[in-house]
Amino acid sequence: MTVEPQPSTGIKTATGWVMALSLGLIVLGIVAILMPAIASAIFTSALGWVAVISGILQVLQAFQARAVRALGLSLGVGLLYIVAGLYILFNLAKATAALTLAFGLLFIAEGFFTIIMAFTYRAGRTLSWFVAINGIVTLILGILVINGWPFSSLWLIGFYVGTSLLFSGASLLGAAMAVRREVA
Repeated sequence: MTVEPQPSTGIKTATGWVMALSLGLIVLGIVAILMPAIASAIFTSALGWVAVISGILQVLQAFQARAVRALGLSLGVGLLYIVAGLYILFNLAKATAALTLAFGLLFIAEGFFTIIMAFTYRAGRTLSWFVAINGIVTLILGILVINGWPFSSLWLIGFYVGTSLLFSGASLLGAAMAVRREVA
């Protein structure tokens, strides 16, 4: 099975769209880094909306599940999702603080496990020091988040989402430019 190469105009069009998306992600990432509190609120409210919509879909599905006698359980789970989502949406500050606390605890646990993994498995022998440093940095970040909590919730999520968007956009842009150079 062979794959037909795409004409260069098709590749240029496709990479043009990827480059535009990349630039959009980079701009959104920079905005989120510069305004982390607003980005944190937007991210947390998006989670709230996902919970509300998931709950509504679960409630609708519950009525379809009547034939297998799962109406009560599915309906209850759906209503809990709706209540949780509405709680998040109406209490953004508390929800963001709780999410930040969870991230801090997650970073501490990840740091410990990464450090242990670096010394236990010694991945690549020469790169195990890099894995250990990653674990130490992650552990320190977790401690800083917990130590600064609840004030760290004003910037942490927005900053991390912004950083992720920035690096995702940059990597996509680099990949699209490499493909475009290869075709030219």
